Amino acid sequence: MDKTVLSELIRKKNIQTPCYILDKDLLKEHVDRICELVKNKGNDRVNLCYAMKANALITGVMAEKVEHIEVCSPGELEICKAIGIPGSKIIFSGVNKTRKNIADAMEYGVDIVTLESVKHYNLVKEYIRDNNVKATVLPRLSGGAQFGMSEAELEYIVDDSRQLESIDVTGIHYFTGTQKKKLEKDREELEYVAAVIRRLREKYGFVTKLLEYGAGLPVPYFEGDDHDRVYDGLSELLEYVSELDQEYKVGIELGRYFAFNSMVYLTGIDDIKRYNDTNICIVDGGIHHINYYGQNMAMRVPIMEHYVVAEGEGTEAALTGEVDYTDDDWKICGSLCTFADILVRKAKLNRPKPGDILVFHNVGAYSMTESPALFLSRDMPVIYSYCEQEGLKVVRDPIETYRFNMSDRV
Repeated sequence: MDKTVLSELIRKKNIQTPCYILDKDLLKEHVDRICELVKNKGNDRVNLCYAMKANALITGVMAEKVEHIEVCSPGELEICKAIGIPGSKIIFSGVNKTRKNIADAMEYGVDIVTLESVKHYNLVKEYIRDNNVKATVLPRLSGGAQFGMSEAELEYIVDDSRQLESIDVTGIHYFTGTQKKKLEKDREELEYVAAVIRRLREKYGFVTKLLEYGAGLPVPYFEGDDHDRVYDGLSELLEYVSELDQEYKVGIELGRYFAFNSMVYLTGIDDIKRYNDTNICIVDGGIHHINYYGQNMAMRVPIMEHYVVAEGEGTEAALTGEVDYTDDDWKICGSLCTFADILVRKAKLNRPKPGDILVFHNVGAYSMTESPALFLSRDMPVIYSYCEQEGLKVVRDPIETYRFNMSDRV
């Protein structure tokens, strides 16, 4: 988020901390650049899919920009229904689908149902038999984890479906993980799947129309990461995909890569203290609100800023001893009563004071949803959106969580 805009919003003192701010202008700029790259380098064989689990708040915006929205749970499907995303834009995924889940998705008219197992295939067959409808499915090939199925199971589905006009096995879904920092990994995976597709064609006459591929492109979070080459990995991947000798479309499925820089997290400094040689800064947020992928024991420093809000004397007034705290190392700790609640072990802060605000960037993907929001029954933060045209708006009020941690019989 632009520093000038942040400074002005903080200066006006109309922001409640802790909070998230969704930067709609930055999101649009980032997504438009991705789409332009695909248009210029991916030709008409490349589609984009947004994995909404990265950040459900931007799903409506993303639906206007991409071919598909990947939905991985019944709850995510309900979000899509609530905000009016048509079923024709949805790939209904998820490792554990029940008979009801599949029925709900099919009744909503989802475009594609992914198959994580032969069980999923049989459940879809039951539904279309009982309701006299057709279904388009996408079996997921396992990359070695709990997701997807073996080549043998994939072959069974391809072979069995040849007898069924009501099921269109449109291709293969393949995704092995995120933050792949070397394009060579993507090359190896695409070559492997291409070989599987060739074998299926030779053995069963199977015609692949779509390879839905989770690229897992890396994004920068911490000091020392390369923040100037965010789009290089996608550019190289698109060049490679365009060189593939294939007739099918490639759906590049991205979540983190679309969403990571769309939000910032603001947390206020509530207390400062010193123990032995350690300066400690207590903030009103914590690890129940932000969780950076790749953070290890809070040793790495994310991109963050210190905004001076409080007036009056500096750190020396609150601490004992004649010490210069300018640009000193500070351990930033949250409000949870656990030794784990450390956001950063060593951050350079210039005379922090209670009332000041710390801003953490690039929290738009997973950071808030993968955090332990219910731990210690603290409130979930307010969420704002900002764009130049609309200004600052509240899109979600703070949520009391203690109700979720007590018996509903009380």
